[in-house]
Amino acid sequence: MPAWTYPLATQQPDPWPSAWTRPVAGLLLVLYMLVGAAFALGTPSWQVPDEPAHVNYARHVAATGTLPVLQPGDYDAAYLEAIKAARFPPTMSVTSIRYEAHQPPLYYLLAAGLLRILTPDALAPEPPWAALVRAMRVMRFLSLVLSAGTLWVVYRLGRDLFPAHPSWALAATAFVAFIPQHVAMMAGANNDALAELVLALWLWALVRLLLEPTPVRWGRLGLLLGIALLTKTTLYLPVALSGMTAFFLRGLTVDTSPARRRCLARDAALTLGIGLMLALPFYLRNLWVYGWPDVLSWRRHAAVVVGQMTTAAFVEQHGWAAYWRRAFTWTFRSFWGQFGWMGVLLDARVYRALAYVSGLLGLAALLFVRAGWRDRHVNALRGRATVYRTLAPEQHNALAVLLAAALGTVIAYVGYNVTFLQHQGRYLFLALAPLAY
Repeated sequence: MPAWTYPLATQQPDPWPSAWTRPVAGLLLVLYMLVGAAFALGTPSWQVPDEPAHVNYARHVAATGTLPVLQPGDYDAAYLEAIKAARFPPTMSVTSIRYEAHQPPLYYLLAAGLLRILTPDALAPEPPWAALVRAMRVMRFLSLVLSAGTLWVVYRLGRDLFPAHPSWALAATAFVAFIPQHVAMMAGANNDALAELVLALWLWALVRLLLEPTPVRWGRLGLLLGIALLTKTTLYLPVALSGMTAFFLRGLTVDTSPARRRCLARDAALTLGIGLMLALPFYLRNLWVYGWPDVLSWRRHAAVVVGQMTTAAFVEQHGWAAYWRRAFTWTFRSFWGQFGWMGVLLDARVYRALAYVSGLLGLAALLFVRAGWRDRHVNALRGRATVYRTLAPEQHNALAVLLAAALGTVIAYVGYNVTFLQHQGRYLFLALAPLAY
């Protein structure tokens, strides 16, 4: 529990019985696992985007003990379209689909250990179809377990951030848990689940850094930073923006003297140094394999995925109006539910209802922010800047960190779509944990 306390005269406690909170959170977790298991077992083989490439990455690590090298031919656009249209029949091999080989390795190292134990027959260069499917399912359940960890962290973050309102933590957990598209992706063989878990742990650590006037736990933060760097590159921007925001706000509030601010700068440098040292072997390996300056193998990836639709090509063929219409429609639909390789849609009435729900949620968020800002501004003018009717100053700062992470996710999504036509709402799921609050 945070060391600070609420101004009791200005904040009402949650009427929700605190003793019920953990059992309800446990029930949410059980329900999520049941729904996720239904997705993992019921979704047809390879019908989660990029699954074959993720499975082949882990198979390579398990079979050889080395990381794969992204090569020309790992992305065959014509063959990929043909096998998707045929719905991945056993007569068409998936072993040549390897275009995710540029990804950071942590998720695949975890998956490789499981594959070596549970599906050793899937590690041959051309294994039987049934063995490949078993490997895929092992990785699906690994992702599901990791995503359950994310829900637990989201719940704990809410209990620390709003200790007087346990129902808020439950509502945020349920929101993250039961978005249909999110469950489908978390029950797929990909590194998204680990990325969400790592970001949630990182944000939880930063929030506690702001809520508790204790020394910076730079060792823990540095370890989390290194894990994030080795998990997925889409984590880099939200982790960086939220981290800088947290250390800046910490310097403005808790560490006010020049000496203590110098200590905070030292702690930030140590955190960054530990994180970079953990990721350094992977970066050096990429430089050795792909050459300078391709530290993240993005240049090699762009050269390999020839045939993938680019934004410039789409605009040239269809115009800007069609582009923005597609960007909005596809992003919205695929955030809530557009399954398979973006080819299985919900009923149009469902999307219409979800549009109304999204509008209400957005309005509620704006009203919440407006109320918090108004109280802060008015009380500051009255000379009582430490008294808040809705939020304490530490909560304002923690929410700013969560907002920075969400903003980083959105910027990364927009930046990716500057080059490639990838209007898939699943890329915004990293922002779910921060946006839930």
